[in-house]
Amino acid sequence: MSKDKKTDPKAAPKAAAPAGDAGQASANQQGVQVIAQYIKDFSFENPNAPESLVSGWPQPETNVQIFLKHQVLKDDVYECSVNFRVEAKAKEKDKVCFIIDLSYGALVVLKNIPKENHQPVIMVEVPKLLFPFAREIVANTTSAGGYPPLFLTPISFETIYINEVKRLQEQQKAAQG
Repeated sequence: MSKDKKTDPKAAPKAAAPAGDAGQASANQQGVQVIAQYIKDFSFENPNAPESLVSGWPQPETNVQIFLKHQVLKDDVYECSVNFRVEAKAKEKDKVCFIIDLSYGALVVLKNIPKENHQPVIMVEVPKLLFPFAREIVANTTSAGGYPPLFLTPISFETIYINEVKRLQEQQKAAQG
């Protein structure tokens, strides 16, 4: 049995774009292309297990440090990484529950982005793309380590970038004067 396709008489006819225009538009489009993303370095320490996992231990105090790194590989190709160090301590016992060191990276191509805009893109936009994956790794790791999953709080990479620009400007002023 065949079914007839009915067309909606009210539907607007689809206009075909000239083939050359579509290719030209995509060639000039700006964007970030992620070639690969990967765990560059990773460790999880659970030094006081099983003692830290039994009831009676207080909720750990968690300290999270974040570092951004990047390097130019060629022209518009960069390696960018978001690095986390997470240390959870039982404050009352002054003992470490766990430590996570994670460097999560990506190989990216900046397409048709002016050179003067590369720095904010690799310091803000690329880390925004990587953060959810790193967050998931941390949550899964703490869970696999016997703790409740630790979901990192979203981070304002814009603020980190602005603070770094200000710090570098102050450093330049101090060096000049």
